Amino acid sequence: MSVPPPAVPPPDLRMTLGRRAYRWPFRIFLAALAAGLAVSLSTRSNAEAWDPEKARQVITAYGGGAALVALAAVLWAVRIHRTRLIVTIGEKGVTLRRGRREAAVPVSALRAVGITWPVTDPVWTLWLESEAAPDVAAVAGTDGRTVTLLRNGSLPSGWLEAVREATTGTLGVAWRVVDDEGEEVPAPGADALSSARRVLVDGRGRYRDERGGALLAVACGRLAKRPGGRSGMFPMNPAAGRRTIVLRDPHARTLLVFRRRSRLLGRGAMRVLDADGRLLGILRGGQEPSFHTTDGMLLGSTRPSGDGYAVTGVDGRRSATLRTRSTADDSRMYLERSPSAPDPLRTLVLALPMMVRMARQL
Repeated sequence: MSVPPPAVPPPDLRMTLGRRAYRWPFRIFLAALAAGLAVSLSTRSNAEAWDPEKARQVITAYGGGAALVALAAVLWAVRIHRTRLIVTIGEKGVTLRRGRREAAVPVSALRAVGITWPVTDPVWTLWLESEAAPDVAAVAGTDGRTVTLLRNGSLPSGWLEAVREATTGTLGVAWRVVDDEGEEVPAPGADALSSARRVLVDGRGRYRDERGGALLAVACGRLAKRPGGRSGMFPMNPAAGRRTIVLRDPHARTLLVFRRRSRLLGRGAMRVLDADGRLLGILRGGQEPSFHTTDGMLLGSTRPSGDGYAVTGVDGRRSATLRTRSTADDSRMYLERSPSAPDPLRTLVLALPMMVRMARQL
């Protein structure tokens, strides 16, 4: 009689800050170096127009100031690194470490692990019995029995799925999602967005079922243009039209990615990708885009219709309509998709509200 080999426990999951947490120190460091180098080069290139003593003073003042700013950025990054929170998930529970301080939360003390809204930047959160883990407050922020760990914007990409899998698999603890009002958000259906016929898109980029009002998805990204921008054929920033918008469900899972390139490079084309990064199709044009497959085959086109737009398939039948009320950034849009429209076109049409909004703002 053969004896089965012992079960191998899953490896511990260790999670901490990603590269995005250091982006501002890095940007300031590069900007300081560039400013100092620009002053030095401009002074040396026009040496005949400068008094030598004055040139040395300018280079010393501006170069020294730039060096101090760059040094401050380095120290800022070092401080972020040394005080970062490190979370380890294992079979016995969750371990939190910040510098030399450490707190262990046993599985028996965990009520749930999950995230709290906003969906655009969810916060990794623990719900626990505080009496069983009294040392947690010295390592992470606590509010009663809630422990906030790290924000999505500072974590490496892919962290959410890894943590969710470790929570339900390694820990065997419930995964919880809580909205802005502290209410638990039920898990959405796998095809809730794809099967919805009438969708309301509000000014905050939230896709709702027009009939029931259920939240289907949230557009995460820069939905409005940056203040102080310049419109026209040649914007002040050539990449002003380049944006990436991620469509996430209420549990912050990625559903679709809308990636628009600069008008100067891609003529305003928007690429639609699935959650795994596979290209599903392309929208070409501005407020009246055409829809294409990955190999360029035309699926449908858009034309003005009443107070909005109509999408017509290659068979001549109306596949979708988008009704708009105003050109304001906070205006609502009503998207209706025909059940008879081909699935690729039904999916690409979900990007139409964002495409129209971007085209109006450029």
